[in-house]
Amino acid sequence: MDCIMCKANLYKGTVNHIVDADGYIIIVKNVPANVCKQCGEYYVEHEIALKLEEIVEESKRNRAEITIINFSDIAA
Repeated sequence: MDCIMCKANLYKGTVNHIVDADGYIIIVKNVPANVCKQCGEYYVEHEIALKLEEIVEESKRNRAEITIINFSDIAA
């Protein structure tokens, strides 16, 4: 698979996914992703994207201004 942005190769790795949603900052660490070797753009599998959406919505409901979560702690 190639990067949509720069066409370089991707590798399997982990990223920190950062979301600014309605004034809440949510950082999800160690998210499995396909990462571009050249530009750093990353792509997550569909199931992981759904889990990230759940995490963001739950974090917003908790009303914490800043939330930091380790993906591997909740995905297990």
